[in-house]
Amino acid sequence: MQTAAPPVQFDRDAYVDLLKRSITNYHYLGQEASFEQFRCVSHYDMDQSEWKIDRSVQPTTLLRKGQLDLIEQAVVAIEAARVPGDYIEAGVWRGGVIILLRALLGAYHIADRRVFAADSFAGIPLNTRAQNDPVDQWSDRWVAGLDEVKRNIERFGMLDERVRFVPGFFADTLHTLATERFSLIRLDSDSYDSVETSLEYLYPRLSDGGIVIIDDWHLPGCRMAVTDYRDYFGITDPIYEHDANAYWTRNGRNPLPGLV
Repeated sequence: MQTAAPPVQFDRDAYVDLLKRSITNYHYLGQEASFEQFRCVSHYDMDQSEWKIDRSVQPTTLLRKGQLDLIEQAVVAIEAARVPGDYIEAGVWRGGVIILLRALLGAYHIADRRVFAADSFAGIPLNTRAQNDPVDQWSDRWVAGLDEVKRNIERFGMLDERVRFVPGFFADTLHTLATERFSLIRLDSDSYDSVETSLEYLYPRLSDGGIVIIDDWHLPGCRMAVTDYRDYFGITDPIYEHDANAYWTRNGRNPLPGLV
């Protein structure tokens, strides 16, 4: 009598790692670099402000492994503390982080949260309030349309009712989320105005114990917008840096344990 094969054990860590390698297109673009050292922007010509590779093989996120790990650790910490609220990314480009966040809901068996994708889907707008922000000099406005983003998410099998889109410029759309509650806010919108507007509308919706991740901490306009907002509202929660990103926990004092 033939013995039935044992059930296949789901390896969550391997699944999440494979997904991170896929949204960065490390398998195709990585060449001799380890995944830890891989930087997909090495395939982008900074002087010419254009990709050196075809659109069809461009990654769906510019993030590197350490920055993707930060997102995963934030999700783990939020779930462990049962912080109420959904996840939102403001500035999604081609949708890679949205793919990761939706996948993490499944990988960690999180049944009661949604993922919001907020973006103009028409590229980075010019500042109207801030002056001398270097982002305004970029010829590449990093345009990815809503249909393209949806197709990317669908290719990974992550496009469902738990992914909610907020299309339009932040000043025109984020106020519509006034009744929502968030446990994770990730800002990847580059310019002073966009970051300031995101904080203005989203931070009041962040639960105590919720986490803010700032992607563009290296850009002066972004950093100034964060500093100005925190100073104006007297936010003293310590800012931690991880792999060139910054984050803090609302009314929290400790760095994420999985990153220290």
